[in-house]
Amino acid sequence: MWRTCVTLALLICVQVCAHVPLYPRIMGGADAQKKAWPWIVSLHDPTCHFCGGSLINSQWVLSAAHCFIGDDYNVTEDRILVYLGKLTQREKNKKEKMIKVQKIYTHNMYNATTNNNDIALLHLSDKVKFNDHISPVCLIAHGSDFPTGTRSRIIGWGLIEDGMNVPYPGILQEAEVFVVDHNHKTENTISSCLQGDSGGPMMSQHCSKWVQFGITSWGIGCGLQHIPGVYTRVSQYQQWITDKIRGHQSDDLPQFVNISHPCPSSTARSSTSKWCCCF
Repeated sequence: MWRTCVTLALLICVQVCAHVPLYPRIMGGADAQKKAWPWIVSLHDPTCHFCGGSLINSQWVLSAAHCFIGDDYNVTEDRILVYLGKLTQREKNKKEKMIKVQKIYTHNMYNATTNNNDIALLHLSDKVKFNDHISPVCLIAHGSDFPTGTRSRIIGWGLIEDGMNVPYPGILQEAEVFVVDHNHKTENTISSCLQGDSGGPMMSQHCSKWVQFGITSWGIGCGLQHIPGVYTRVSQYQQWITDKIRGHQSDDLPQFVNISHPCPSSTARSSTSKWCCCF
């Protein structure tokens, strides 16, 4: 299994572990604000960050299959530490939590050559208590997608330029991107103009909620004109996600949002979705 940990002199960058070439990156991004993205997850193997993910309920994380399996590597559950509520890679906050992984589920039809079905679920060893720093994101429902031109956000701790890590203390980066269409779009992928960290979310706003509709999958270079990044289309996998969670006798399912439905007259948080992706 191929491993690379990258650090610069004087510890002025984030330490990054790479299982595959780290071409997915936030280029031209900005520092994220505290509590802005409470569902973002940093996956460590075990001492350094190697992929992102998103919390989707109290015990499950959504990520990309290529973070865990490839032609020459296979990441096992005992190697992964999941960090929640993290803003920087070098400083901790009081609300930050670390949880181990009970089981990794990669899609049974994942193809490491084509990156088709590049999706994975992590079943955490313990349930997460939600707060202003840690809470789940909503997921887009089957048959529902944001149209071309939609303003979206990507977030992550990946490289900000070729060979350049996020400067110390490694603050989470965010960037605005736009959904684009192209002739080579496959059934289960969508595209954007910039790329984020592998396994991390691509999201847009609907009503009062942030809705994840993409998982950072692959790309060529970074920020190249006419060469958008490719993201796993989350809407294609609602049934797969639901089946995996229910397979553990759990009814704590993610909140799936159909964006074609009109916004409710009131955007106040309900008792059942207090922490789900609301402002």
